[in-house]
Amino acid sequence: MTTRNLFDRLPPEFVEGIRALEADYLKSDDPLLQSGFDGGATRWKEERGPILEAIDRDGTFMDVGCANGYLLETVSAWATLEKRWHLEPYGIDINPGLVVEAMRRWSGVADHFWIADAWEFAPPLKFDFVYSTVDCVPEKFLPSYVARLLDRFVKPGGRLIVGHYGSKAKRVDPMDVGAILDDYGFPVAGTTRGGKMRGHDGPVTRFAWLAN
Repeated sequence: MTTRNLFDRLPPEFVEGIRALEADYLKSDDPLLQSGFDGGATRWKEERGPILEAIDRDGTFMDVGCANGYLLETVSAWATLEKRWHLEPYGIDINPGLVVEAMRRWSGVADHFWIADAWEFAPPLKFDFVYSTVDCVPEKFLPSYVARLLDRFVKPGGRLIVGHYGSKAKRVDPMDVGAILDDYGFPVAGTTRGGKMRGHDGPVTRFAWLAN
């Protein structure tokens, strides 16, 4: 099965939801809102900052579903400030308007960003660190999606970081990404979590990473 055919066979409502993100995100000039996040800068750091725990050196960093490139910007800044590591940013997203915003944000390396979906995109290089959320695809497609990212995107010796975001406002817990990947037979190298859910001590975000 080709990647394009696989994408075309996704549930229509799922594809429509992905396409709808562009108009929704670009209603605002706020980089957080353009990233689909309305919790403010402090919570952004609490809930996205743990991604840095999966990064252990200088390297190239690819964000699959990069939206406006703000996650790349903040993770790169945290890596420099907290670890003195340099991350070279790369990103893809299927929504053209969001990629345009990412290219504006990263104007010095605008050629590091592509309008593409991860099912069919053949990157011109492999990356030290690749980040994606589990909901880039329906869960039944996740094993083949993760396998493809490891094969096509991640350098030997690199890491694939997979995350899932719950909702503090809606009190929706994040998926246990590490347990899910383990159940699918992927050897999980590490896990972390971020934020604190209202009403209990559970996290708002969860992350796991695989070594290639």
